[in-house]
Amino acid sequence: MIFGLLEIVQLIALYHAGLMGVVILLHPRLRGLGLLCIGFALHMGFNLGISTDIIPSQFDITSAFGLLYGPFFYMFVRDLCFEQQQTRWLDGAHTLPALLIAIIRPEYPIQQIIGFPSLAIYIFLAIMALRQHREQTAEIRSDDDRVSLRWVELALVCFSTLALLDITRELLFQAQNQINDDLFLGSVLIGVLLLLSFMAMRALEHEKRHGAIPEPLAKKSRTNSNRLIIDPEVQNQFLKIDHLIREDELWREARLSLVDVSKRSGLKPRIVSTAINSESGQSFSGYINSIRVEAVNTLMSDPANASRTVIELAYEAGFNSKSAFNRIYRNKTGNTPTEAFSAHKGS
Repeated sequence: MIFGLLEIVQLIALYHAGLMGVVILLHPRLRGLGLLCIGFALHMGFNLGISTDIIPSQFDITSAFGLLYGPFFYMFVRDLCFEQQQTRWLDGAHTLPALLIAIIRPEYPIQQIIGFPSLAIYIFLAIMALRQHREQTAEIRSDDDRVSLRWVELALVCFSTLALLDITRELLFQAQNQINDDLFLGSVLIGVLLLLSFMAMRALEHEKRHGAIPEPLAKKSRTNSNRLIIDPEVQNQFLKIDHLIREDELWREARLSLVDVSKRSGLKPRIVSTAINSESGQSFSGYINSIRVEAVNTLMSDPANASRTVIELAYEAGFNSKSAFNRIYRNKTGNTPTEAFSAHKGS
């Protein structure tokens, strides 16, 4: 049996994606990604089986696999964002449309009529989960930049682009245009395999950082900092929190979280968050980083630190990333740290 270029690509994808899927499924919070890899590997296996006549044509269910990618990608994003959300047996309901298509095997374009809106809905749900994660990490983590899921946003863009390319390929093929479908499909499959490899590598790395949001806080609504009524109780709570953070220099802890402040202050996390939002007009992350920027400016103004580097001062103040420090400092002051330090030395 002689394999063409497309069959070789599918065979590599079957082996690589299948192996990644098995490894990733061992991590409970990454089961969505594991299922995505396994689903892709099975798709490649059926494609090979049909093209080589190993699998009879009456068992061709390849068109059903397209209905699995959207749900699995969404489950991966959801599980990565929220601690309490892990893929369970009930999530099998997301696969029912694909199972139905596999059983009935309707004629073209029924699968596409069902599949396109389904994919769009799951992409939208993934976008909303990422948006919620981005907003809420600023409320509960001072190092929100460290656990950012911007790489997942990039993966989502790539996923959507590859899906659009595959849809375009199929439409052109169905219209019987003169295109090299094998070359087009092979390119898309290589793109998917590279994307899955990137996602697996970054997801395993991200899991160590514990970047998921505790579910109760993920459902919290942000307090309106521009309210007209002043609440003395909230003011007193904020004064207690602010005194604790400044007096005990909690801001020096690079991974300081809302839960840490809650435990030290004896106040519930939601109360701490509400007090900081209301009285400082900032998120938890913004408030802590404002104090850190103040601390860096104090260190810069001390002649004893003239021979030190800016990043040394930043780390002493609780920052743990050079890029995050530079961005935050400029946003808070309008100047770069280097410019500010030079100005302090010259004064």
